[in-house]
Amino acid sequence: MPSAMRNGFALAATTLALAGGLAVVGPAHADAPDARPAANPASAVVSVSDDSAVSARSIRIRGTQVALRECPRTSCGIATRVSNATLRAYCQTNRHTTKVSGNKWWTKVTLLHGSDPAWVSNHYVRTAAPKVPHLPSC
Repeated sequence: MPSAMRNGFALAATTLALAGGLAVVGPAHADAPDARPAANPASAVVSVSDDSAVSARSIRIRGTQVALRECPRTSCGIATRVSNATLRAYCQTNRHTTKVSGNKWWTKVTLLHGSDPAWVSNHYVRTAAPKVPHLPSC
């Protein structure tokens, strides 16, 4: 395999690993002494769930039936509802959002046991006035 192509694959694998949490299992290149195809092609890519790479913290939601939305606006669809729950928070934004009771900040969250990302208005987050302390911007 030409080195330019090998370098291109290495760059693509590194980009995927950093951006999407994926790791490629196997030799560094096709010319490696142990280069042999994987028994199951689907097993060549595995998911990496290393929370140390992602800055996340737990937050408490106050209220019942609080909507977790697909985007940081009240016009977005509701992914699920939670009541007095603890969620994992990743970042917060006030760009392209709608105000909820005067607060324009929204936090990107997941359920503690895992879920797709969703958004909650900081109006419902305990200790958020108007932002969640020590939580980066998106």
